[in-house]
Amino acid sequence: MSATIDPAHNHGASANAEGSFTRALRRIDDWCERFGDAVNPILVKETRQALKSRQFVVTFSLLLLAALGWTILGSLSMMPQIYTTPSAPTMMIGYYVVLAIPMLLVVPLAAYRSLEGEIDDGTLELLTITTLSPWQIVLGKLAGASLQMLLYFVTLFPCLAFAYSLRGVDLPTTLLIVAALGVFGLFLTILGLFFAPISRGRTNRVISLLALVILLLLGEYLLGALVISMLLNGNPLSAEELMYAVVASVSMAICFGHLLLTATAAQLTPETENRSTPLRLSLLACTTVLVVLITLALFVLTPDAGIAVFFVASFIVAGLWSFSGSLLVAERSTITPRIRRQLPNSFLARMFLTWLTPGPTTGLVFAITVVGLLTVMHQLAIGWMLDSGYATGFIAGNLRNAFEQAGVLYPAYLICFLVVVRLLMFFVRLRNNPRVEVGLAATVVVALMAALVPYSMQLHYNDYQPIQFDPTWQTTNWAYAILTATGRGVPDEFVWKITAAAMGASALAVIFAWPTTRPRRIATPERVAEELAKS
Repeated sequence: MSATIDPAHNHGASANAEGSFTRALRRIDDWCERFGDAVNPILVKETRQALKSRQFVVTFSLLLLAALGWTILGSLSMMPQIYTTPSAPTMMIGYYVVLAIPMLLVVPLAAYRSLEGEIDDGTLELLTITTLSPWQIVLGKLAGASLQMLLYFVTLFPCLAFAYSLRGVDLPTTLLIVAALGVFGLFLTILGLFFAPISRGRTNRVISLLALVILLLLGEYLLGALVISMLLNGNPLSAEELMYAVVASVSMAICFGHLLLTATAAQLTPETENRSTPLRLSLLACTTVLVVLITLALFVLTPDAGIAVFFVASFIVAGLWSFSGSLLVAERSTITPRIRRQLPNSFLARMFLTWLTPGPTTGLVFAITVVGLLTVMHQLAIGWMLDSGYATGFIAGNLRNAFEQAGVLYPAYLICFLVVVRLLMFFVRLRNNPRVEVGLAATVVVALMAALVPYSMQLHYNDYQPIQFDPTWQTTNWAYAILTATGRGVPDEFVWKITAAAMGASALAVIFAWPTTRPRRIATPERVAEELAKS
């Protein structure tokens, strides 16, 4: 019995498929339109200013001249071997240098100067009273800088294609170099935007500019050394390691770039708005990405490479939360009515979401909670690596010495210092209204005094003779304790004592922060609700 084909059924299926495809295209088009509306005013302004500026004209002209000069000089210097010997690495190094200077140095500095100029000239205040949000302003600046980088790359693309045709560099390596240059250029541009609104006053802005230039030159040197080494010596990574390196680099660039953009937008946001919650959410996102990358490294890479990633990422996480926690505990305690209208209202929301709301008390509990969870996961990961045989021999011994005790002591000391800084900032804000950066300075001072005072006292008591670590004297000396723990180790009783002190400080912080979970939300006035509905 032969099967019959229903033409109407086939026509209906094709119509449904075509309708689904059309709806998908419409959704993409709507998203692109919304994104264009969000950044278009600033993008158009930045593009017009950039294309008419002397900086762009000079940079673009020098780029063309340098590319032409290197094409002629490089080709002639390798004659006649260029016809028989692979010459792509040498030519591509020259083109990379020509392209890296504007993308990694000129464009980030131009983005920094553009946003700083808006602040100096007072035009930023005119932008803030319009319907443009700080995020739209920052994204518009970034989009304008990205367009400049795209023009530079398109201009030099024929030269890269010419170098590739000379043989000696495979296509994946070429694409990897171009992608690394683009991703790193965008990240450095975001870094330039982040530095622009930090400083107030001419002297501080000169210092921030010098710091930015140093960071840009350091980043260009590190990426250049990596690219040149890859072109001359080939790619030393295996397929799994290369894939992990690409995923990790792009993920970290995205999450930390978003964090810097959020911090930049927060600096441009008035104090009456909620600037803290987006930063805390971005911090959580960055921390989650780092934890996922560490876990992925332990299961994908070889034990040596996985432990190396674990080691480096642990330092990054420790530095991130030491810096962020110091700023969180120094926030203003005053919450404006505009912020109070957005506070969580239900019981469960107040229990779990209060710690994302602005304020030094909630910031302290938020930092303590995240640091505590990270410490538990850190110790579980070390225990798994030692018990499962993932780390063996010399690596296992170093892992136990370097991380087992030090991985508990550092977060315990950090929690204690954050509690002390929160108390100091409480008294400072009774008569002053300092910026949150004062919290970072206070943390540094507290940490230095906690290390130097007991060390000096024991040294003086010992008649300035060489001393050994004494838990009785050096209880607060975090530097000496961690250094000793990574070497020969410290008594377990000492580790438990510091941990108990951190747990006690955490309990006090939670107890004093408990009133913040009470209902504090206020109703939105009808006039404000109508204005929000119109916007």
